[in-house]
Amino acid sequence: MAPAQGVTATSITLGVAGTDPAQLEAAGVQADNGPATKDLYTAWIAAQNKTGGAGGRQIQFAFQPFLPTGPAAAQAACVALSKDQAVFAAIGIFTGDTPLCFTQTEGVPYIGLWGQSADRDAKSTKAPFLAVEMADDRQRKAGVQALLDQGLLKGRKVALYWEAQDDAVTKNVVKPLLQAAGVDVVAETPLANVGTDQSAQNQALDTVVEKMKSSGADTVLNTSNFSNIMVAFQRKGWLPQQILATSQQALSTDVMATTGIMAATMAPLTVAASYAPTKAELAADANVTRCVQEYNEAFASSAVDMAKVSLEILSGIAHQCAAFELFVQVTDKVGANITLDGWRTAAEGLGKLNLAGVPIGSLGPGKHSVGDAVGIYTFDASTSQMVPTGPAIAATK
Repeated sequence: MAPAQGVTATSITLGVAGTDPAQLEAAGVQADNGPATKDLYTAWIAAQNKTGGAGGRQIQFAFQPFLPTGPAAAQAACVALSKDQAVFAAIGIFTGDTPLCFTQTEGVPYIGLWGQSADRDAKSTKAPFLAVEMADDRQRKAGVQALLDQGLLKGRKVALYWEAQDDAVTKNVVKPLLQAAGVDVVAETPLANVGTDQSAQNQALDTVVEKMKSSGADTVLNTSNFSNIMVAFQRKGWLPQQILATSQQALSTDVMATTGIMAATMAPLTVAASYAPTKAELAADANVTRCVQEYNEAFASSAVDMAKVSLEILSGIAHQCAAFELFVQVTDKVGANITLDGWRTAAEGLGKLNLAGVPIGSLGPGKHSVGDAVGIYTFDASTSQMVPTGPAIAATK
């Protein structure tokens, strides 16, 4: 069988769609995002090639600057990597269904930092869709189960909130779990898909908050986007006694900074989401420190100081490094004859994994997302951060 696209006897081409600092500045984003994505992969690929590359082949690098501003930008980046640069596999920060351009249309294996789901997995008929973070359906199931185990839903009057993109996972996974546990859901408050018009979205969110308030709910369980409903609570001047969320987005300090969510709005919040290691845990992770060291050796003038780097930046480095490590490990396992089917089989055969910043992880037949751990987080007003209430919790199957 002929080798796959982007593969020769001596090389394999990896594409990365990542943010470019110049594009961020042009878009008006001035935040310190740490090392440029292109520089991180340049350093890691050079270091890996010195040790033999991946599967005995040298890794060729194709970088596509990309801002996740919507389907059109994602489609353009996908086509640039898949067709113009003819990569074998791609790593990216695509959202929603946009990675399916690679795995359903172009036949290019895709490794995302997030975004796997049962539905997207089933649609990835031409190439595998792998993800570092726990798949959406498993993440919601494990998060809600952790909240149930903590007793946070017992005896509560719950308003269940979700957005259109999470309709299937909420109805097929979350609602049956709540029903089986006997949770009193006094209101279902889905947000209708009103497009990109901000005024229409705000109006729809305000209606949702009014419905929650009038239902007598003392707890809101949010299984979707974190920031939209929190901003709506502020705008309407109403908070439930307890807000429970299952999105890792809630753990980002940048979300508070960019959306204007106030500390008082965060106070009743508890999050059960994919486990996000603390800075101390990341600094003690041998894979993370190796990734930082390889970058620092290649880009000494912009070296990362482990003592001063923010948790946000270090977490971002770890996520990207984990995706690269996963690509290498699958390619090492597949053997000399690299085909799409062979690469998929190799990924499923990896079993338990040790990747940067991933406390518990694995891949297997039908399981194409690595993450296997969730955490419970509450808001610490003294640091304006969400902090873990305990160690990583192994997710149930």
